[in-house]
Amino acid sequence: MNQMAAIGIATALAVGLSIGFQGIFAARLSMSDSAVNSGMLIILVGGILAAMLFAVLIPTGHLSISAFTPERTIALLFCAVAGIIIVSGSAFAFAKISPAAAVALIIFGQMSLALAADYFGWTGQEPQPIDLRRIGGLAMLVAAIWMLIPNSDQ
Repeated sequence: MNQMAAIGIATALAVGLSIGFQGIFAARLSMSDSAVNSGMLIILVGGILAAMLFAVLIPTGHLSISAFTPERTIALLFCAVAGIIIVSGSAFAFAKISPAAAVALIIFGQMSLALAADYFGWTGQEPQPIDLRRIGGLAMLVAAIWMLIPNSDQ
């Protein structure tokens, strides 16, 4: 395995852990407020932190921002709305089902969309076929979700 692949794996694991931590804390925050309010406040605080980082890093030359084209602005708006849905939805799901089931369902959604992105080449990479191995991986994830959803009969 090359160094960039190892860094990519470590980064993906860090992102996964961060999503888990964020979901747990967002669920706790939503106990004193609604999941939507908590999600929007989390995004707002994140935006303030990002603005502070921009203010520090741009003048030093460690960071630069590309021009805001109409296409880029639309993509940024879609990402911002998705961020609110992600954080608010995670807070709600973590509190209503269980963190384990919520994470598995989130991963299923991500995997389904990622397979479509691979197939159509939406990220600019070479399109990848959807074969039985990949479909089998999704099927195993569905089985895991079924096992992780809390049993209400107990």
